[in-house]
Amino acid sequence: MSKIFIIGDSDALKSELSGFLSQKHEIIDAPGSAEMIFEITNYDREIKFNNLNYIDQNNTTAPVVSASVCITLHEQLRSLGNPARLMGIGLYPTFSEVEGIEVSNTRFTSNDEFNSLVNTLTDLGKEVHHVEDRPGMVNLRVVTLIMNEAYQVLQEGTSNRDDIDTAMKLGTNYPFGPIEWSERIGLDNVYHVLESMYNSFGDDRYRITPLLRELYLESMVK
Repeated sequence: MSKIFIIGDSDALKSELSGFLSQKHEIIDAPGSAEMIFEITNYDREIKFNNLNYIDQNNTTAPVVSASVCITLHEQLRSLGNPARLMGIGLYPTFSEVEGIEVSNTRFTSNDEFNSLVNTLTDLGKEVHHVEDRPGMVNLRVVTLIMNEAYQVLQEGTSNRDDIDTAMKLGTNYPFGPIEWSERIGLDNVYHVLESMYNSFGDDRYRITPLLRELYLESMVK
């Protein structure tokens, strides 16, 4: 049983990850004695880099597994004194409900550290997929694109949200319709994954649908 420290900006995601990892590992409250560290902030750059600096100041040896669907590992490299211990993971709300999980690395990443992460996740029942360090990785790159198109269909009045979700579930055998799925993952995460992909790839297919943008901005009003 390893000691694992989790830090990030989402209490809900932290709780989900803690529940997942605590099946076989001890979750601790400070990084000092951690044998593996998870930084789970997806898109807030200030929080992400502050947390990585905090980790580096308090634990210089444990592997750092960092959420990287919006902020790539290559953007995070300079935040750690030893980039060999930095690895990426696709974490978002509901990740524990699916069989697979995506991980990534850079040319600096230690093979031993990376294999340790893969073994940890496999031992917990996940099918691990090694992907390149790109915004959205693979799963969210595809899924958020479908979600964005669903909001475009809704915005145009082609169909209502219930019919869109039902049509996609029946036609593709997805577990959820794209609009329901976007709400489960979180509109904030969907928005920022699309934004990151659009900024990185410059492809209009990742341009955020106005309705999705409006709903995201409305959700930010407390």
